[in-house]
Parts: sequence; C-alpha cells; structure tokens
Amino acid sequence: MKKILFFAFITITIIGKSQNAAKTSTVSCNLTYERTLSGFDVYIHNSSGATMYRAKMYIDADGSPRAYGPNNSGLDWTANAGYPGNWWALVTDGSGNPILQNASDPYPGMYVCATSLVNSQYGINNPLRYVNSETIPYIAMPTNVLASGNIIRGDVAYVHNTVTGQSCFAIYADAGGTSSIGEASMKTATLVGVNPNPKTGGTSQGIIDYVVFPGSGFGQGYIPTIAQIDSMGNAQLAAVGGTLITSCLNGPNDVTSPTASISTPNLWDTTTFVASFTDIDNSGGSGVEKSFYQVSDFNGTEWRANAGRGFFNDDFNGPAIHPDWTSKTGTWSAATGSLVAQSDESNSNTNLYAALTQTTVSNRFLYNWTGTMSGTGTNRRAGFHFFCDAPDSTERGNSYFVFFRLDNSRIQIYKVVNNSWGSGPVENVTYSFTPNQAYDYKVSYDRTTGVIKVYVNNVLSAEWTDTSPINTGTHVSFRSGNCIYKVDNFKVYRSRNTTASIFTGSVSTNYIRFQNQNPASPAAKIRTIVTDGSGNLSTVVTKTVNVDWTNPSMVSNLNDGSATDIDTTNIGTQLKANWSAATDVNSNIKNYYYAVGTTAGASNVVGWTSLAAPAPSVTITGLSLVQSQKYYVSVRSENFATLKSPVLTSDGQVYYNLATSANELEQGNFNLYPNPTNGEFEIVFSNGSNEMTEIVVTDMYGKLILKEESLNNNLKINMDAEADGVYFVTVKRNDKVQTRKIVLSR
Repeated sequence: MKKILFFAFITITIIGKSQNAAKTSTVSCNLTYERTLSGFDVYIHNSSGATMYRAKMYIDADGSPRAYGPNNSGLDWTANAGYPGNWWALVTDGSGNPILQNASDPYPGMYVCATSLVNSQYGINNPLRYVNSETIPYIAMPTNVLASGNIIRGDVAYVHNTVTGQSCFAIYADAGGTSSIGEASMKTATLVGVNPNPKTGGTSQGIIDYVVFPGSGFGQGYIPTIAQIDSMGNAQLAAVGGTLITSCLNGPNDVTSPTASISTPNLWDTTTFVASFTDIDNSGGSGVEKSFYQVSDFNGTEWRANAGRGFFNDDFNGPAIHPDWTSKTGTWSAATGSLVAQSDESNSNTNLYAALTQTTVSNRFLYNWTGTMSGTGTNRRAGFHFFCDAPDSTERGNSYFVFFRLDNSRIQIYKVVNNSWGSGPVENVTYSFTPNQAYDYKVSYDRTTGVIKVYVNNVLSAEWTDTSPINTGTHVSFRSGNCIYKVDNFKVYRSRNTTASIFTGSVSTNYIRFQNQNPASPAAKIRTIVTDGSGNLSTVVTKTVNVDWTNPSMVSNLNDGSATDIDTTNIGTQLKANWSAATDVNSNIKNYYYAVGTTAGASNVVGWTSLAAPAPSVTITGLSLVQSQKYYVSVRSENFATLKSPVLTSDGQVYYNLATSANELEQGNFNLYPNPTNGEFEIVFSNGSNEMTEIVVTDMYGKLILKEESLNNNLKINMDAEADGVYFVTVKRNDKVQTRKIVLSR
C-alpha cells in the first residue's frame, strides 16, 4: 500500500533556465512514497508525475566503445558486463559470444557495448547505435522504478550534487537491476563533480538528487545532443518550480536554520592563532552544506578587512567614502545614516568598485550587503559585480553580475565575457521589490563548481550553475541604473573548514593587522555564517578578539626601601622596594615580577615571583640576610597578553646588623662624643694601633648619609648638613662590626 506524504508548499518564486522567458512557479512538495531500494527512498511528485530520489552514484560505462574488452582491457571490469552465457551489457552473436569491433569501428578489438536507448539509424553491431557514456549525460534506472513512474527510454532527468552544488540534465538511457538505485554515465558524473572512473569513481553516499520527468524525451530510436537534453530539461524543470524542487527530498521538517559557534584559544592574542568553529544542523535536517567566515580589524578609526586576503568589511561610517573604493561613474557619496548612496538617476550604468582578491584564498565566497532602491523612474535597477578582472570597463571585463530590478520585478544573473553579457541573463527570476525598502542581499559563488546562489532577506531566491566557471577575480563593483541606490554594511566572507589560522601581526598581509586601541576595545572580529542543504542560512555569529603584541613598558624609579632610595638596611629578615608603575596602552598591566640577588639582575636569593598590579611596592619577608652583603631587587612588568617588559634592577642596599642591647654598646672599643651633638662629633678608639676602619652613617630609614674608610684612631664626622634626629654609626674593623646611635640636636 502506498503512503502519501503531504509536504509543505514552498512559496518561493523560481525561474526556468531559459535566457529569454521568465516563468513564476511555486515549489510543491506533495510526494507519494513509492519504494526503498538499497536504503534510498523513491517518491512520485504528485503534481508533475516526476520520479524523485536521493541516492548514490555508481558509474555506468555502458555505451562507450571502449567500455569493455578482453582481459579487462576496457574502462570497466569485464565482469560488470556479464559472463559467458549471460552477457547482459554486450552485443553477442548467435552463439552467445561477444562481438568485437572491426577495423572501421572506433576501438578495434574491443567489445561492442549496448545501452537500452539506441539510435535506430545504425545496425546492432555498430558501436554508434548506443549512448556513449563518455560523451552523453545519462542515468540508469531499475525496471521496477521505471514502471511505477511511467518512465520510458529517452526521458529527461535533472541530476544535482547536494555537496558540490553542481547539476546537469541527463536522459534515461540504460536499465539497472531491481534492488539498487543510483547509477549514471561517466559524462553525468563529470558534470556534477563526481569521479567518473568506472573502476574507482562514483560515490556510495546518498548525496545525489535525481528528478526524472515522464514523457519528456524523444523516445526510443533517437539519441539527443546535449543541447537538446538541456533544452528539454530546462522546460521540465521550470514547470515544477525550478531547481528548488530538490529541496522536497530534504524531508518535511527541514525549515530550521543551522547554527555555528566560534572559539579561540586565548583571552589575548599576540601572534597567529587557530580559531575553531562548530557547525550544527538540526536533527533530521539536510546537513551543513557550506561554512563561511570573515575577519575584520579596527584601525583606530573604523572596522576594515584585508581585501588582499579575500575579506572585505565596510560599514560606511566615515564622513567620506573610503579610499579603497573608486567612483568610476555616477554620483557616489557618503550619506547620513552610515551608508553610501548613488544619486544620479539619469545614469544607466554607475560604477563604484574596489580591489578584492578572489583567487586561491578560497573556493567559495559570500558577498553580503544591504541595498535600497528608489527614485522616480520606471526602469530602476541595481546590483553587484563579482570576480571582475577589469573594473574600469563598462561591463567590468570578465565577471558575474546579479541585477535586482525594482520596476520589472526581477532577479537576474548575468555572465560577462570579454566585457559583454551576450544576449541576456543566464537566470531570470520573478521577485517583487518595494521602493525605499532595505533588503539584505547575500550572493555566494563557488569558483570551482560555478554555483551561484542569491539570497534576499536570507531566503534562497535564485540559483545558477556555470559549467565553465570564472575562477579568478581581482575586484568587486556596485552598479545602479536610473535609480537612487543606497548601500550599507558590505562584507565578504570566505569558505572555511572547522578550523582556520588567523594570521596576526603588523605585517600588511595578515588578517589582523592592528592591536587593541585600549584594553576595552577589541582589535578584531571573527564572523561566521553557514548554510544547510535546504538553503537555510544560520544567523551571523561574531566573536571579538583582543590583540596585543607589544611588550609593556619597563618600570621606572626603582628604589630600595619603602620611600626614597636607601643604601643600607638594618632589618635582617626583609627587604623593601618601590617603583613607578609601568604602562601598557593595549591590554594594561596585569602583574609585576620581582627577584632578589647578590649581584645586579640576579635571582639567587629570591626567584622571580609575581605580584598582582597595581601594587607599586613590595615587602619581601622571611629572609636571612648576611652582614655587610649588598642585595639587589629586580622588577619587570607583565601585560594581560602575558608579554613581559625588560628588567630594571635597583642600585642595591647593604645589610648592617645593629647592636641594640646595653652590653653590646659597652663592650665596644670606640666612643662617640659629644652625643647628642649639634653637628660634629668624634669617633675615638680606646685601644689598638691605626687600622683600616670602615665608617657608615645612616638615618633611621636606612638611607646612607656617609661612608668612608680611614687609618686614624680618632675621626671627626661633620653632620651640619643633616636634619636633627637619630642616626646610626656602624664601624667595621678587623671584620668586627658594631653600631651605635647618635642624636643630632641643635
């Protein structure tokens, strides 16, 4: 019992392939399930009677005069043609032996290989009687499917590769078994981007759409040319609503857009990094078909992108059109509301162009902008050229051109060759536009498959495949004719994989060429958008990127001690240091690092230790300082991008142990007098001959006031220049050290 699947009607206007006549259709997805073969469902399209299925593609070499030969000498294995007593693909004689081609045939010594469809003008043993797999696009179908779909020899089919987007028209020319489906000629495989080798090619994945139209061909006895096949196919496809008929095979519920997300490895980036993307289609959907991304950077004034790497970004926020653009014809100017406008309604071919590399950087590009048409004329139109190689020319040299006609209600696709678009558009779709209404336009182009898709307000509205695609382009161009045309938010995306290297640095060829202007203003944005097999578009996802590749400044005014610089300290368990804060305009200062050593810059006492900013000083505790040893504190800064400044080292401080008990003072062999003093005092040794003596005078904060050496037993010290207060006099003689207090009081 057949089951009826009443799918939704997809109300999208589609135009047939004819260059001269436009037809408006609505795609109806009212299908009847027919059967399942080798895991693939077959349907009948109720309104047209077409047989439809999405299946694999095995390569059928039948009909080629060199398909099979003795000892597997043909394009395909001889076993695929049968075996002695049962040669189903070969022409045999009365004894059942395969007929060999003679000297006048295309490949003497090879077998004559048959197809179901024949050219009745030639005899049975003539290879020209049969449909050549190498030159004619055809499909093979199981006999049970033929019967249920009323398909006869020579009927026309539309074949579409859901992965590459390539498609072609073919004819039913050969019969297959009753248990498997999905077989086509070598020529068909080539046209839809599948490996055409009969021995190693084809695909076992269910990615090929087949739509076969009953009663659409010339019937048995005649083999049409490719031009005739295309002509018949165009008419049949237009009658069922155009290329979107294959979306009926996506299932009844695939109206859900896919999603995408972006992740980067660091909060701050200093150089090239890898961005990761996660693309997800809904369960039971048609699957993610293509993914795009764009990288833009902020130059301190506006967001741009590197056109030399295939990206473009212009929000038209400036007071004038950016120098990237050249206004060739028309009156193009920056307008209020962050856009650019062309205001000359008398001009039938205005031109605003910019350089954009569209070569080997990617296979597919997505061009996105907002456009508004207005004015008072009756033939208002505007559009966009891409893959241009001569932007100054009237038709931009060689290029593709998408035209939106306000008054004639059309979306048109043109191919421009040698500055001429020939007799007219290659695609001509009815679409009703409203004056002064802003539309979101997206155009994707694959330079390897030739597939062009046009989206209006995120709905796939026109599609065309160029079998001889233009694969290099240097410019893009906006164009208008006899209308006011406003353009805003122009962006160009490139196709991507699940990861992409984001080239970062000051070199002009990088994707991100600038750093953050300040810690709160990102340097770059990565955007992504994806499509599924049903033409649904995801929303644009944006991730901001912080960039800083410049080291922070070095700290300055590094002092030993807690205030002004000191040269000695009398605390044996700690050291202090202070400094003027470092700066980093891009990412700010995150940490300071300090170290202590017994030589300048060394870290043999305290290893490098972090200290969170903004602290401008440090007290280092838990030390065991050595008498008379000089200690150096080193400091460096670190920004949020983890880059560190050069090291600055203090001039050092000496530790002197202060004798503080009464006994220690009494046991000394020198005296200070007068004490208190009003400015001058003497150091008098009570015993011993003249010996080298080191005298150090410091204030209460460890600041060095005086340091000298002498052989005299009696020394006079003048402190008239110092302020009143308590001072410490440290005397070192014969490796013995004692410290006494002296009070200066006037």
